[in-house]
Amino acid sequence: MDYTDKIIDRLKKVEPLPTFSNIVGEVLNIIEDPLSSASDIAKHMDSSMVGEVLRIAGSAYFNTGGLRKISSIEHAIAMIGFEQLSNIILQMPFISLTDKKDKMFDSKAFFTHSTLCGAISKAISSATSLGNPNEAYISGIVHDVGIIVMYRHFEDEWRQIISLMEKENISRLDAETRIFNFDHGYLGGMLLDIWHVPKSITDGVKYHHCPKDAKENEENVAVTYLGNIFSNQIDLQGDMDSFVSFMMKHSGFADKITKFRNALTSTEEMNFFQTIFNAVKSAKVFLKGTENAED
Repeated sequence: MDYTDKIIDRLKKVEPLPTFSNIVGEVLNIIEDPLSSASDIAKHMDSSMVGEVLRIAGSAYFNTGGLRKISSIEHAIAMIGFEQLSNIILQMPFISLTDKKDKMFDSKAFFTHSTLCGAISKAISSATSLGNPNEAYISGIVHDVGIIVMYRHFEDEWRQIISLMEKENISRLDAETRIFNFDHGYLGGMLLDIWHVPKSITDGVKYHHCPKDAKENEENVAVTYLGNIFSNQIDLQGDMDSFVSFMMKHSGFADKITKFRNALTSTEEMNFFQTIFNAVKSAKVFLKGTENAED
């Protein structure tokens, strides 16, 4: 048995969600169906998810100072919105594996980055007609699950990676590749493959740092790759004052699209940045609400 086979054997033991593919499929169907309702989504939520949604919806940020009583899970879903609800459902199984008190893993930063990457990946897909926006959204949200898997289930390797980064002053990706022969994206994709998540999503996860290696679903991979880069550039505090300043600061990002399609026209570029700006603005509101729910 070679090293990769040993890793796969360890991944097969990862709990607690061997039915994750069902959840992904249900979320994808619901957000793609314009006739879906809050009650349709509520049917697929377990008690922990229901509790988290109620907690966030009851925060002062979403609930106008707590003046409205949250009467049901359907009411809570209506307040938060379908897209942000899917964000909670998709991230919860992985965030629950981390300890908020553990200083070695910043779960808040992880949640913020994943939320932004999902929103931006979907926006890029919509604005450029690359890939499927809803598949890109899910791929963007879960693109870094391999980091949590490394942290929780490969503790020795995690410490070796941190040591390499500190001693040799190399990037996390280089350190991961030295230890595993691949990066966290590929590891996360391997886990999602084991859980039978659709390949159009797992490929986005697996190759989000190396899109040239993808042999299938290249467009979904491309928008996840781009969404990850852009979400790392965003300053939620300083970038969102106005659309004009946002576009001027990030104007160079439009050139990165040319790796995967024809250059954007001036009209397309304006729509591209407006779509991303709106997506980030919405994500910022949601993230602010989740922060207030923790107070």
